[in-house]
Amino acid sequence: MKIKNLHLILLSLAVVLFSSYSILSGNGAPSGRTGSPGDGSNCSSCHSQAAGTTPGLITSNIPASGYVPGQTYQITATNTLTGSGKYGFEVSPQNASGTQLGTLAAGTGSKLVGGTKYVTHSSSNTSTNTWTFGWTAPAAGTGTVTFYGAFAKSHPGPTTLSTLIVQEAASTPAAAGAISGQTSVCANSTETYSVGTITGATSYVWTAPSGASITGGQGTTSITVTIGSSTGTGNLSVYGSNTNGNGAPSNLTVTINSAPAATTAITGGSNPCQNSIEVYSVTDVPGTTYTWSVPSGSTIVSGQGSHLVNVTFSATSGDISVVPSNSCGSAVSTNKAITVSPVAAQASNVAGSTSPCQASVQTYSVTNVAGINYAWSVPAGSSITSGQGTNSITMTTGTGNGVVSVIPSNSCGAGESTNLAITVNLLPAIPSTPDGPAVVNLAFNTTSNYTTATGATSYVWQLTPANAGVISGTTATALVTWNASFTGNAGISVKGLNTCGESTWSPVKTTQITNTTGLDESNSGISVSTNKSGYISVSMNTDAYQANVMVLDLTGRLIEKSTIPGKGTSELNQNLKTGIYLVVVDAGKSELKKKIFVN
Repeated sequence: MKIKNLHLILLSLAVVLFSSYSILSGNGAPSGRTGSPGDGSNCSSCHSQAAGTTPGLITSNIPASGYVPGQTYQITATNTLTGSGKYGFEVSPQNASGTQLGTLAAGTGSKLVGGTKYVTHSSSNTSTNTWTFGWTAPAAGTGTVTFYGAFAKSHPGPTTLSTLIVQEAASTPAAAGAISGQTSVCANSTETYSVGTITGATSYVWTAPSGASITGGQGTTSITVTIGSSTGTGNLSVYGSNTNGNGAPSNLTVTINSAPAATTAITGGSNPCQNSIEVYSVTDVPGTTYTWSVPSGSTIVSGQGSHLVNVTFSATSGDISVVPSNSCGSAVSTNKAITVSPVAAQASNVAGSTSPCQASVQTYSVTNVAGINYAWSVPAGSSITSGQGTNSITMTTGTGNGVVSVIPSNSCGAGESTNLAITVNLLPAIPSTPDGPAVVNLAFNTTSNYTTATGATSYVWQLTPANAGVISGTTATALVTWNASFTGNAGISVKGLNTCGESTWSPVKTTQITNTTGLDESNSGISVSTNKSGYISVSMNTDAYQANVMVLDLTGRLIEKSTIPGKGTSELNQNLKTGIYLVVVDAGKSELKKKIFVN
């Protein structure tokens, strides 16, 4: 009884183990069982029979000329093993070292195991013995690819190995990509150019533009190019090459430049004026920078770096120069000699009197400089009578003080003024009307004094008419000695003198000259009386329309002078003090001179 039970347990365990294996293999073989050199294992370890070799079990639609890199093909695995049981397989594309080549894609009834390296049946059965799956060819240059396959049927059961060897189709390299490097270079320089990896290329063939040579890197993706002295534009090209031929080239247009040549002659004036702004230029060459320099003290207002500049000039002469440059270097400078014409210099000191007399003619001058115009100005009231524009003028002075000024100028402008301060010495002012007696009675006075007020240093007195007497004196006071035989009106005037000349005559002082010697106290038709109140009454009975009356004291001083009618009695408006007075009545044909006593 115990022995029978042990047999049943062993049988059950065998069924379980067989069932487990059937389930495992039925869902695909484990990875690494293709029998390839890299795998080192096949299906015989599971199916308990040594693996044989059967050619032709792996087929494809890869053409006889070989696979094209990157192209996808259909691979078919066919299990031709005989006997009962289910069919299974495992295939992997590898090289001799076991590296996967290309990319697998499972098809109907298959799946990938071991990552993407192996394809195997996904569900084994007794009717399906052919599986088709996809394979994308590896990169160009991979060369030969071997598909390793292992096939099995039933368990335990037969196993066999099969291989499919495919070659890479012969092809030329892909077209070259863009070339990296400078497109504008300088003559006699060294440049580096490169291109990305070209698919299928085993070598790179470079060609340098005319005037340049490849001095390193030929056959690789990066080269060194030595640029010659010639200038111009050409193509740098590269293409990939392999044993099957050459790929399409890539070209890069390269322009070889040189340092600029010296500029054309500088245009612009050679004799600019001081403080003027002038334009200077050279012919413009594209891509060129122009560095200008100017004489000391002058300034480049605008345009530095360009072919044209604006320059403000100081008084210093010198060269204006320009140096052209570009990324390849500089040329020698081009120069232009500049002689600056200065603004007129300040004139010398003004020569001439600093204290001229009023109304005098004066000459003022400065040192003459050829080519200079002189603009003069003089104090208000004075006038330039000749010489304006020259270095010497003639001026008639007025009365005002100020400066005589001169400004020199030339074609470049005016200089600073030179000034001379002058103080005008005035002519004497017209003296005031002489002050002195308006009436003189020769009966009492034979001389009279007259005075005036002015700033003169001396005086000239004048008495008219000449037979009135003699006037003497050179000061502000004069003495008149009257002619004893003259009566009537006399005029006294005066003029002042100083170092600059004389004034005009003053207004005339009129003095009436009388003489009461031998008075007629009983002249017909005229009578004079006084009262105790000091008033004088004049009674007139004459043929005259009117009469002139004067009242004088005994010194000849005029007390009153008035006009009364020729008929009737007139009272003179005088409240006279006690004393003796002279009354003179002049009625033409009738005249009265009478002394009266007022008490």
